[in-house]
Amino acid sequence: MTRRRNHRYAVAVARRDGHWQCTRLDRTALTGLDEAVAAVRGAGTPEPLCGLFNADEAFFLILRPTPAGTALLLSDARAAHRHTLAAQALDALGAALPDADAPDGVPAGDLGIVTDLGLTAQDMAAVLARPDGLPDDLLRTIAERCGFAAEFDRVKA
Repeated sequence: MTRRRNHRYAVAVARRDGHWQCTRLDRTALTGLDEAVAAVRGAGTPEPLCGLFNADEAFFLILRPTPAGTALLLSDARAAHRHTLAAQALDALGAALPDADAPDGVPAGDLGIVTDLGLTAQDMAAVLARPDGLPDDLLRTIAERCGFAAEFDRVKA
């Protein structure tokens, strides 16, 4: 039997008492940036480290609540042509909308968004540069390199 892949999900990631805790967020978190931020902040964990959003394998978004606001990484800014969440993230970043026909993904935002979790900006750039990488696969790689892959897999399934 072939396992069906989930191409649309939102997951909040936190660290509690030395253990990773991932929480599945309601799919409404994928409808816009305000909804995504609110979902991560209201995930039921004292201090969420980040939110991981996979939108129909078109792009992923990582967001991190900070005292100064919200840090963002959009895997492919071209998705802003078709997806509200990507468009709002790109706008919040103050980044230009790339040509929709650009041949390769165009990341936007903070490549060092999870450096403190074990994935440097240089390593993130290498993950994003994988030409065959679907957003779900890339998020799984990020979770693995940061150390919470097992919990991430359990929650997003």
